[in-house]
Amino acid sequence: MSSFYSYRSHRIALVLILLFALLCTQLPLFNYLGFEFSALLSLVGSLIVGLLTLSWWNKKREEFEGYVWKFIASLIAPIGVLLVLPFLILSLNAFFVKNCSFVQGILLYILLPVPAFLFASSLALLIATSRKKWRKTRFVLIWCVILLHIVIVTTLGPQIFAFNPIVGYFPGFTYDETLEIIDRLLIYRGGTLLASMALLLFAAARQRERQNGRHNRALKFFRHREALAGMILVLPIALLYFSSSSLGFSSSVDRIREALGGTVETEHFTIHYPDTMVRDRELDHLVQTHEFYFDHIARFYRVNPQKKIEVFLYASTDQKGRLVGAKGTNFAKPWLAQVHLNLADVDRSLKHELVHVMAAEFGVPFLRIGMNAGLIEGAAVAVEQVEYDEHIHRLAAMVLAVGTEPDMESLFSFSGFMRVHPSVSYVLAGSFSRFLIERFGIRRFKLLYQTGDFETLYNRPLHVLLAQWRRMVERYELNDADLAKAAYLFKRPSIFAKECARVLANLNSEVREQLRRREFDIALAGASKALELSNNIDATHLKAQALVRLGRFDEAIEFMENRLRDSSVAHSLLPLKLLLGDAYLAIDSVFQAQRLYQDISLTRLSSSYDEASTLRLELLFGRLRQSELCQVFVGNLADSARQALIEQVVKRHPDEALPKYLLAREEAVTQPERATALLESIRRMRVDQLEFHRQRRLARLNFRLGQYERAKIHAWQSLNLVTGTAQVLEIEEMLRLCDWMRERQEASEQLQD
Repeated sequence: MSSFYSYRSHRIALVLILLFALLCTQLPLFNYLGFEFSALLSLVGSLIVGLLTLSWWNKKREEFEGYVWKFIASLIAPIGVLLVLPFLILSLNAFFVKNCSFVQGILLYILLPVPAFLFASSLALLIATSRKKWRKTRFVLIWCVILLHIVIVTTLGPQIFAFNPIVGYFPGFTYDETLEIIDRLLIYRGGTLLASMALLLFAAARQRERQNGRHNRALKFFRHREALAGMILVLPIALLYFSSSSLGFSSSVDRIREALGGTVETEHFTIHYPDTMVRDRELDHLVQTHEFYFDHIARFYRVNPQKKIEVFLYASTDQKGRLVGAKGTNFAKPWLAQVHLNLADVDRSLKHELVHVMAAEFGVPFLRIGMNAGLIEGAAVAVEQVEYDEHIHRLAAMVLAVGTEPDMESLFSFSGFMRVHPSVSYVLAGSFSRFLIERFGIRRFKLLYQTGDFETLYNRPLHVLLAQWRRMVERYELNDADLAKAAYLFKRPSIFAKECARVLANLNSEVREQLRRREFDIALAGASKALELSNNIDATHLKAQALVRLGRFDEAIEFMENRLRDSSVAHSLLPLKLLLGDAYLAIDSVFQAQRLYQDISLTRLSSSYDEASTLRLELLFGRLRQSELCQVFVGNLADSARQALIEQVVKRHPDEALPKYLLAREEAVTQPERATALLESIRRMRVDQLEFHRQRRLARLNFRLGQYERAKIHAWQSLNLVTGTAQVLEIEEMLRLCDWMRERQEASEQLQD
């Protein structure tokens, strides 16, 4: 090994690896032994190792002539040094930066850089034994082609992830903190090691041929035992390749279509859906919702795409993660006219993703996207207008009010959008894009989307446009509750600022599943472990839920109160007040429960939180405040037991609105007809907020049942009770959708006649 590093070029390579590792210790997310560091080292280190292998061969070829295996043995120690030094540096950095799972980090290090280095060295040796000229150039070109596989797979196929011999695994540019790939990576890296061994065997056989002076004689070449052994190894490698789809290494439209089971074609769409979950009227609503949004976006942006859009709707996040990646993130591929959504997110995300695909009509040629991420996402949010149950202009004012505004000019640069937390960047880009459309018209914005040239199209530099937008946004008046909501939404740490992001995300995901299975003791232990690793917001909520579900209310109250007193995280724990109120309600501390419920209600975090807090306040001050209905919110009841309890209260108090409302909520999914009848039997809710939710629920239930005129009536009635522009926009869209469905229903009936 000492002779290896006696050469200046080899010492430079060693120094480069050291500098790389030291630099990573200063970069968040790369400064501990985890996936990101290991993947990046695989990329950088494989190139260095391959070039070093060629350099060592050029210097020692005559010494090892005919002894390829001795040459390979001479490389083990130098390559080992290149692997061990970064490992030691990042391991020592754990004294300064928290590494929540050192064992998992070691496993990822073994599965990513180690096979990458071996594969690169084996490839370089095969190149070294083939021809003398342009060896390093050929290695670099082949190395680039192998990496290009990632671009090809993620661009031309439906998936956003890629397994690759060099980097091991590329998760895609949409970031999911949970990363569950160890099982597939173990199998794939086994294939990488087989490929490396096959390359070494072919290199040995090739060198034996060269030594015997028989060049390019394939038949003689394959008579060597090394070549035969290499061919034998090719068989399992080929098997892995042809089984890549079933093993989860790759995906295809055919595989996804087969997994989902259902396909329907419309005028503008080919929709693939889980046939076990969507049937009959639900399928018709799904189809027409797609066409409705298509019509709305086409009118807004004045486009008329001719190619059918292919939409994939996945039954669960796990299914989506396995088939295409990004289990919790919905995405579109405009250049393929594809949209990939979790079925549960259709109402929330379909319009947004369709904008991305339909905006391809005026996007950058060939790529069919906007000039930068700020314009791409801004164009979609500008159509939606509503985020977090607020109008985007009002939300933008909230961002500015709590001091989380980034450099707005960089937001519309190539990479500036990615450096900001999505909750901030999406809102600001959407608000500014909507401002440009409202002020200057759609035609110029479409040209801006393609060119990114603000000054030419608007006759003023970007900073002037931003100043005009800011003056418009700052006209919104905000109260203390708005500022509390803004702090909760927008003062969030970037993924780069989180400790042990992936480890904690995986652990929290397990705890959520345990809570769903009612394994509360196990969930409590898991959440406590997560909090020991990091001051984690999600783990705080999960531990509080476990304590409340276990009936340990005093302990839950103490835990939550302590967390809410921590000024560094209190703003991020705002929803925790609802659960804390439930704990106080369980021990009959009505005043404390009331205060917390009112805080949630005034903040208007979301429609669901608004309904939940208002229902609890109604229970506190209504005629049933001391009834067993409290168990609905604080008891550890299974779904069936909770529904049975509410039914008993309805029978004993047939004239009371609250138990009927609660029972309708329970039965809305499985028995929509009965849920509708229960809500309609209520004359009026005592509180306007609950009456709004009753009318909105009735509108949605009647829509689901195909009663579009009745749905419109309830939607109109809910308009009398709205409290903000966002609610008005939501209801107006519901009214247009009802008209759309009624017209199609009437047209279908006429055709049947």
